[in-house]
Amino acid sequence: MKELKASIQNLRDVGVDNIIKAAAETAIQIGIEEDFPMKRKRKVKQMALYEAEDDFCRLSPETDFGSQCNLVFDSILTQIEWRFEAMSAVSSDFDFLSGHSLSKSSVDELKTKAKNLSKIYKADLDSSDFQSEMASFKYQAAAMMENFEKSSPMDILQLIHKYSLTDAYPNTAIAICIFLTLPVTVATCERSFSKLKIIKNYLRSTMGQERLSCLAVVSIEHEVANALDFDDVISDFASKKARKVTLN
Repeated sequence: MKELKASIQNLRDVGVDNIIKAAAETAIQIGIEEDFPMKRKRKVKQMALYEAEDDFCRLSPETDFGSQCNLVFDSILTQIEWRFEAMSAVSSDFDFLSGHSLSKSSVDELKTKAKNLSKIYKADLDSSDFQSEMASFKYQAAAMMENFEKSSPMDILQLIHKYSLTDAYPNTAIAICIFLTLPVTVATCERSFSKLKIIKNYLRSTMGQERLSCLAVVSIEHEVANALDFDDVISDFASKKARKVTLN
């Protein structure tokens, strides 16, 4: 997340000018005007007794475009910081399960972190066994893996399953599984109302709830809908709705 925030912040600071330059070059290539059009300022009607004239600050089109882009970038940065602040605090409890932390941390430090994590997940981890596993796993994993310091928790979990070490290090495997499934616990499915304005426009203002729900499913699962064979769907529909019965 830090790299993503830094990338967006850099794009906010210097990226707008690069976007304008790239857009101007593209406009020249396709033969359209590359300059921003100057918009006419709307004249505000003043009261009869109001003698002073307002001195409006008119921004150039480029500056106005940059201001609008910065509003978007600021909103993205704020949302990223808000959404992942709590997740970062939770992830810090599992940071000792990476290859870098396992190789750099002492046995006592690993035991302390394993003990603290066991207090949080009492129902899943056994504190004493987990501490013993960390003292042993630190050296065994380093001997079995190449580039151990650069390995991720996923690489370590794959090592445990590859050599059938789950019985030897059950708490370690459980802790890594909990850490790797944390993003799933905070994920949300696509909201159906995000498609509402696309489906229920002013031409369909009297649409019923059942038809709207069906169209929403088709729109959300458009990849599956596009792969359907319409001839088979029509034949299946006709066979169920046919009123004629074949008599033998």
